[in-house]
Amino acid sequence: MRDDHTITGIAATEGRIPELRADAARNRALIVAAATKVFAEHGLEASTSEIARSAGVGEATLFRRFPTKDDLILAIVQTQMDEVIAVAEECLADDDPWRSIERFFSEMIERRVSDQGVSDAAKDRCMLDPGLDDHRRRIMGLMNRLVERAQEAGVVRDDLRGADLGLLMAAASSVSETPFPGLREDIWKRYLGVILDGMRPQGATRLRPGPPPRRAFERPER
Repeated sequence: MRDDHTITGIAATEGRIPELRADAARNRALIVAAATKVFAEHGLEASTSEIARSAGVGEATLFRRFPTKDDLILAIVQTQMDEVIAVAEECLADDDPWRSIERFFSEMIERRVSDQGVSDAAKDRCMLDPGLDDHRRRIMGLMNRLVERAQEAGVVRDDLRGADLGLLMAAASSVSETPFPGLREDIWKRYLGVILDGMRPQGATRLRPGPPPRRAFERPER
């Protein structure tokens, strides 16, 4: 039979479990946010000690959560893809299909430009890691819905596909990488305007060649 001290000890331990889980989740979020910032500023060569210091945790805590740098990069990519899904869902909740398209483009390009170093380093992981297959499918489904809904409303040309959105956003964000002197940091907004105008049905000429195949956004078979 358990005595009162044992029962009290068990209750105290069980009561701390949610608190410990909350601490672990908070530390994980702090580490991922710090790593995103440090990698964006200094590249993937940045040290784990620098990331831990920026997150306000010890290196031992960092390695408990992420034994390797690859594990940390994967967590960053998962977080970024979760954010894409959240933004797309918020855009679809807007009753205005064209405003939804504009917002999705603007927010996604702005995020990519601000995290350029991380985005470039992580893009292979986005396409190749089998652990992200579900994220890729969800994002593609949401982009298809954004386009289809806008086409049903007659505000987007009928030969555009969801798969086109990712490539168009990459094209708009890439101008910020151009090494020309004197360019504004938000120069991408100018070319986003050109892209959005080209998506409208008025005066559109048929796009050639056809849209990128769906498999272009799926993990290649090994």
